[in-house]
Amino acid sequence: MSDDEKLARITLISLIIIGIVLIVSMVTQHLLVGILLLAVPGILFLLAGSPVRVLMMAFALQIVLTLAQLETAAVRIGILNLRADDILSIWLVWLWILTLPDRSMKGIRIGLQGILIILFLLIFGYSTYRGIAAGNDTFFISFQLKSYGAYFLYFPLLWILSDESSCRRIWTVLLCSAAIGGLIYMIKGYMGVGEDVYYRDMTGLRIATRQPNALGVVLMIFIGKLWKNWRERPPLIFAIPIILLMGGGIVLSQTRGIWGGIILALAAAWILNLFRKKDDIRLGRKLIVSLTVIAALIIMIVFTVSSLGILSAANVAQRTETETGNYITDTSVLARIITWITIIDDLQGSRMIMGKGLGAEYTCFRPDIGGIVTVWYVDGSLFQIALNMGITGVIVFFGIFVVTLVKAARLFIRTDSRRRAGTALGIFCAVILLLFASGFASVLTNYRFTMLWAFLPALLQMEIIRERKENTLLPAA
Repeated sequence: MSDDEKLARITLISLIIIGIVLIVSMVTQHLLVGILLLAVPGILFLLAGSPVRVLMMAFALQIVLTLAQLETAAVRIGILNLRADDILSIWLVWLWILTLPDRSMKGIRIGLQGILIILFLLIFGYSTYRGIAAGNDTFFISFQLKSYGAYFLYFPLLWILSDESSCRRIWTVLLCSAAIGGLIYMIKGYMGVGEDVYYRDMTGLRIATRQPNALGVVLMIFIGKLWKNWRERPPLIFAIPIILLMGGGIVLSQTRGIWGGIILALAAAWILNLFRKKDDIRLGRKLIVSLTVIAALIIMIVFTVSSLGILSAANVAQRTETETGNYITDTSVLARIITWITIIDDLQGSRMIMGKGLGAEYTCFRPDIGGIVTVWYVDGSLFQIALNMGITGVIVFFGIFVVTLVKAARLFIRTDSRRRAGTALGIFCAVILLLFASGFASVLTNYRFTMLWAFLPALLQMEIIRERKENTLLPAA
């Protein structure tokens, strides 16, 4: 076993131990004690100035812990309230900056999505200035500073992911963290108690935290990898429980945006798979096998949740409808539509082009609340961007993910590598999931997983760079 493999194994074992301690401390409602006893010393030991370890720890904290749990140990610096994952992200950027004089980014092309991220950050900077100049609430500004500004992590991520061994280690941590997050959801659901656990008359138990957005992305990548690179899969004794845990967490969240995004992503992947001619598999077999596997996965996940007595299949089916009518008359949908119309009406003249700045507020009637409210957040990422940065910001921001989607599809169809094809397919599905879920929620703007969203185009770009290098190598004489 090489030194790198030993280091990776030690790191993974340490993360698992820390994860177990955090799970036990959360279940026993002694999270702070668990952190002080083992997590903090373990984290300090693992980091040791390694950017890969910093990134892995940041991902693990974001996916495993809820926002409320992270906020308990936050530190306020100026207008910014910095959580542990925020501090790790800042440290990661600093380590990257220190390497720039050594030309660490040499040979790494940022790609079109990188150019769009630069444009988005420039618009974001101007929007920040406008928000401060307009006297918008500094709390709202600080929240969006972190959400939007974290897309800058695309560039340090490119640097870290340029090492293939680092890619494998980071993916392992992402997968383990998502499985642990799903396990926590299942424990909460089985016990029927815990943070953000409540019951609805028609649809039963629901756990309303935001981790399922991250679980859905990791699940899509994992399914993509299994779909196209089945021979190099992990043992089924690990793969199946991991899928069931992540899928169970998504079901228990009862978030229709994620459900719809997953179904749309898998349907799009199934269609895209028909255009790939590299695998020497007959079309009829592709149709039958892929549809059978997708259906079996969905049935297994729902059956697992139902067999544990957490949520019945009838509850899940009821959630696909609404509790206040059909989707046209559902109050939550009407509230979003009214909000969007209000924002469009409010963006007149120059505001339509560049928005109202960070921290901007709007006032509208909310039928789901039954009153007039003045708020700064929008249920819908593109309308949130429109409020803060105008149509210019919307076009650039939307372009980042559309370009990623198109590039992922192109790489999937063209590459000879089944491993790379699986990664590209997983990213393709994950982006579709995010775009769909962001239609009615602020997944890409107001939540705390910006680093994970930036990870997708960065990972794709490095796979494209490796593909080009392999294709330009001259054959041996």
